[in-house]
Amino acid sequence: MVGTGFGLLRSLRVLGNITRNSAGLEMIEARVDTINVAVARLADQTEQLQSRLDRMVTKDELSQTLDVVFERMERGVDARFAHQARSVAALRMMIGQTDELLQRVLDGLESMKNDADGEQNPEWDLTQAS
Repeated sequence: MVGTGFGLLRSLRVLGNITRNSAGLEMIEARVDTINVAVARLADQTEQLQSRLDRMVTKDELSQTLDVVFERMERGVDARFAHQARSVAALRMMIGQTDELLQRVLDGLESMKNDADGEQNPEWDLTQAS
């Protein structure tokens, strides 16, 4: 009977250990479940951040785009300035030609007046009227 008692005590200890191990396993399983939920949440957050990153413009992309836009604007401004410079040059030439023509006309009128003063045609001179 003593052997049976030892066997029974031993069996009770094994069952006690199994119960404790079972409770420990349940606690570990609960922790694993909590970790799985946290990992899933982190995965979702990572996907959201990656999506936002994919939509963001990098500094290099922004710089390249600005370079292209400003290069076009600069070419347009340079073309306008070149056109304005040609227009101003053409206007200066036209003003110079107009000044020369006006001077010729004035010189011609003065020459005609001098010629008319020298001849003093009696038919045209009203001061010698009888």
